[in-house]
Amino acid sequence: MGITIHYSGKLDDPRVLPDLLTAARHFCFQRKWKYIDVDDRILGTVERTVIDKKDEETHTTFYSSTESPIDDTLRGIIAQPHPESESVFLTFNQQGELCFYMPEPEPGHYWENKLLFTKTQFAPLDVHISICELLALVRDKYFPSLRVVDEGEYWETRDPARLAQNFGTLNALMDQLADALHDPDHPITKEIQGAVDDAREKDAKKGKRKKKGLSFERGAKIKLPDPLWKRGHGRSAGRN
Repeated sequence: MGITIHYSGKLDDPRVLPDLLTAARHFCFQRKWKYIDVDDRILGTVERTVIDKKDEETHTTFYSSTESPIDDTLRGIIAQPHPESESVFLTFNQQGELCFYMPEPEPGHYWENKLLFTKTQFAPLDVHISICELLALVRDKYFPSLRVVDEGEYWETRDPARLAQNFGTLNALMDQLADALHDPDHPITKEIQGAVDDAREKDAKKGKRKKKGLSFERGAKIKLPDPLWKRGHGRSAGRN
């Protein structure tokens, strides 16, 4: 939950990738953003989400997942604009598609994501604006078909006031949710706690749980692990 920028697409001309990444690094350097270069060989098995069918009457799309062998290369940069913002992924597969391969616990197994996103809810507004500026630079000079959807609506409007309003609205809703979860008698808390209790072991004794609210953490970020096969071998894993 939080204001998020979504971005996806395939390079119109894959030959621009070196210049695109140079420009992105320079952008990060100017703003003192940390970033890492990515040059990884993705070798093993990949899980992908695919569309099974679309129901035109109900406008419902049905998805499933498939697994297949993979031998791909992931190149680009991962930028960290602010400690309270998620990273920006400008990483591309061999086909020139924006992509990231999430390492799974099983060695050599990945989950493919081609719909990339960066949550900025807990960072200053200017960080959100700067990320949009980076994506605009990439689109205007190197990647005309880049698709961006901004939940803060800054990308679409270039209006800082609209962005601030959207941040404020969501922060207010999150405050209300936090208050609700700390109240053990609130219907939302009861429903969530009931679901937690149902998931517990069947032989757990009823009536032993103390009546209390639920914890609510904002801004928790997922740390992406290196794939097991390349841990300790640095970032580069280009093809031999």
